[in-house]
Amino acid sequence: MGGEATGLDLLFRRRSISRLTEPAPSEEELRTILKAAAAAPDHGELRPWRFVVLRGPAKDAFGEVLARAYLRRVEAAGGQPVPSKLEKDRTKLRRAPVVVVVGAVHRDDPRIPWDDQVGAAYAAAQNALLAATALGYGSMWRTGDIVSDPYVKRALGLSENDGIAGFLYFGTPHDNAWKPPRDPDLTGLVEEWQPPAPTP
Repeated sequence: MGGEATGLDLLFRRRSISRLTEPAPSEEELRTILKAAAAAPDHGELRPWRFVVLRGPAKDAFGEVLARAYLRRVEAAGGQPVPSKLEKDRTKLRRAPVVVVVGAVHRDDPRIPWDDQVGAAYAAAQNALLAATALGYGSMWRTGDIVSDPYVKRALGLSENDGIAGFLYFGTPHDNAWKPPRDPDLTGLVEEWQPPAPTP
């Protein structure tokens, strides 16, 4: 099930897989994934994104960043940290051998609204997931509190005006436990617009 996917097949084969292991994309394959991300629709060709790769010891080091960010959020809210939640944030990047953070970088251009720039970053993230699927790898797109956390953004070299589209996990499903392709149900999702009847 994990072989390379092509054409429309890869759209249905792309599934979120929460825990991934080696093998991970090679250097050349990761470059292909990131080039696919950078080929996303981009209003004004502003390139409003940054891709930060986390792997090896850097993942554990950034896990400490995520743990500190959690403690800061709890303190700001006047609460008490939950040890299991703290440990979960510290170790969550270990769920895959390679993690790519897709930053939405605010480009100062009066012609292109920020919503369009953020949309381009989301499109880049989806392109990366599809490219990984095409290469035969599993993936997961994760968000949560960390994507809007100023401390996390600063640690990634992003400004307060920037955003984070998500943390993308890449690797191979444990025990090659691939999910079956999707067969989406369009019931209630599609309608054909008709102009309103003229008023008498």
